Amino acid sequence: MRRRVRLSAMLAATSLALLSLFNIARAQQATPAASPQSSKPEPTQTPGRAPLLRATTRLVQISVIVNDQHGDPVAGLTKDDFELLVDRKPHQIGLFSEETNLPPATSAPPLPPNTYSNRLQQRTIPANLTVILLDELNTDFADKTFARTQVSGFLKHIQPQDHVALYRLAGTLRVLQDFNSDPASLRAALDNLRGDPSRQLANSQPDDPSLTNPNRSTPAGTTSDREAFRAAFAQREANDSGTDRVHATIAALLAIAHHVGGLPGRKNLVWVSSTFPFSLGYDRFNLNWENDTGVSFGRDIETAARALTNANVAVYPVDARGLIGDAMKATREIEFPTSATQAELFGPPAGEFDTMKILAARTGGRAFYNTNNISGAIRRALDDSRVAYTIGYYPADVKWDGSFHAIKVKVNVPGARVRSRTGYFALPDPPGTSQTVRADISQTASSQLEATAIGMLVDVQASTAPEQVLTANLHLDLRDIQMAQESGRWTGRLQSVFFLLNDRGEIVGKSDRTFHLLFEPAVYERTLKNGLSDSRRLRVAPQATQLCIVVRDAATGKLGSLLVPLTKYFHDAAKPTN
Repeated sequence: MRRRVRLSAMLAATSLALLSLFNIARAQQATPAASPQSSKPEPTQTPGRAPLLRATTRLVQISVIVNDQHGDPVAGLTKDDFELLVDRKPHQIGLFSEETNLPPATSAPPLPPNTYSNRLQQRTIPANLTVILLDELNTDFADKTFARTQVSGFLKHIQPQDHVALYRLAGTLRVLQDFNSDPASLRAALDNLRGDPSRQLANSQPDDPSLTNPNRSTPAGTTSDREAFRAAFAQREANDSGTDRVHATIAALLAIAHHVGGLPGRKNLVWVSSTFPFSLGYDRFNLNWENDTGVSFGRDIETAARALTNANVAVYPVDARGLIGDAMKATREIEFPTSATQAELFGPPAGEFDTMKILAARTGGRAFYNTNNISGAIRRALDDSRVAYTIGYYPADVKWDGSFHAIKVKVNVPGARVRSRTGYFALPDPPGTSQTVRADISQTASSQLEATAIGMLVDVQASTAPEQVLTANLHLDLRDIQMAQESGRWTGRLQSVFFLLNDRGEIVGKSDRTFHLLFEPAVYERTLKNGLSDSRRLRVAPQATQLCIVVRDAATGKLGSLLVPLTKYFHDAAKPTN
């Protein structure tokens, strides 16, 4: 089993890159660059001009759960009650907050007509949220049925303070029900699912051709050329299927992280699956794994890890296989190595259980396996959200080379149990090449989930004569964009792309603009209050059913996206694509 999981993981990068390029190739060429309201074109660099100075500050945030000796959450702690150790050395806490799963005291006012926002706060939900991901792509048919029954049982007893989103991963990520505390709607969404087997999972496990087509003329213990060819072909087909499976899994993790990343506080991801199609190392996040074509893919897994970390998502892997006879209990607390030397003593990963345990420990969640009580595992994950603390610090003298740095949080409460992620991977910033930028934006546009790291508000007006035209006015908060100072002025760069999508999610139109922001101090202060605006007048093709707006901050790579249904405004947009 370990060999198959590792082989599947080694195939992820090629598929991710090919799919992104395929989507980009279908898009139309970008329109000429323009400037938003309150911005100016970037000036040309001249000899003798002072160089651009940027101060980059990284914040490492840690979500902390504190329970008393009875397992109940401890509330009301202050910053002074905590002690933070990084690589066994004390560090000053630069950020501290306490969050609960209680809804806000006041609800957000309703949006005006024909106005849309990607801010989850508009839905009046608490800071601590839980996503249940039914991973049917990586789950056998029998396990899938058992897992659905268990999740349905949990939803019967959902509590008013539980804000749960229910997502399904099959060929792609599908939103069954976004954040909700209504058990009836959540169960109805689950009951309407079809129980199809995972073809990709079955194809990832090649059959032995000698068992189905033996060559009786071949001596015992040898393999004919025909059988060797069939075995090689079956293995390559399994590799291709594994590539697709891992790519879809990584894309789902990215979409979920981008969706909840704009919210403060702790976010839980309960990942119900019978196979976790990639492995994690102890000392570094990922080594130079290669697939059978010799293409390295480690950066794709790193991208998913970075997104989950930045979004403050705690992962709770739940084994959908239930009780399988392992002697180790699911609730056992595991101490993980924090260096390569300790990893050698601890031993290498043995399969999915190790991947589950490491993934949970690295993000501050828990791994549940060898238990038929999946419903109870989900309840324990949600209970962790009753009270959570977020602490953060600014690392200094750290090499951002992917190495792991151990974190330990102590609290001044007698008898209390503390749980947080065991460390962080010092991942370097992703390369800002045009290809990777296009891939990030294109993948965000194709996702069903809106990215929330950059807050967006858009109001639209539609006209149908003499042609279908949509005017979209986009409003952004400058505080979501990283700005740098240059010679007393504030600079930044922002890419804004308006996609027109058909009913299959394919790009049928695109307007791409890059804004070079340059503000005098007075203009900068005014823009902080009033925000940025970007207006577009779009000709809507008859086959377009949805507008997706994606905004990317070039300095940080943060993304925001927003979906607008075109079928509400244009009758022809409801016609299905042939």
